[in-house]
Amino acid sequence: MGRSGECAGVGAARPAPSGYNRLMLYHFAVLENWLADPDLPYAPPSLARDGSVHASPTREAVLKAVERFHQDTSGLVLVIDETLVDVPVEWVAPPAHSPMAHEPGFRMARLRGPLNRDAVVQVMDIVRAEDGRDWGLIARDGSTAH
Repeated sequence: MGRSGECAGVGAARPAPSGYNRLMLYHFAVLENWLADPDLPYAPPSLARDGSVHASPTREAVLKAVERFHQDTSGLVLVIDETLVDVPVEWVAPPAHSPMAHEPGFRMARLRGPLNRDAVVQVMDIVRAEDGRDWGLIARDGSTAH
């Protein structure tokens, strides 16, 4: 969605869920998928499976997804500037198995096509806290995390 309220790539206005950071999205990427074909738009397996790249509107939500679905997977988190995304972004309720399914009003983003890599403004490593229970994000480039 552009700053004027237009959806990038389609020009149709759509509201963002209230209370969300309207500009940054967070996507867990399996490391080998992100590194494959760096000259092409990013197309994770979910794109072929259900036609979308899944993203979360908050760091907390993506970390809950990592804990639930990806804790034994080598991956990273892509920070995506929604205003730079070339495909339509749809906001949907999370599926019942999602760790955010019972959060009132929560919506997740679905990018309805491959992600243009220039919309990724930061790549973050996923780390476990010293207590071994909590997850965190550290910017790979040393910049401040979004």
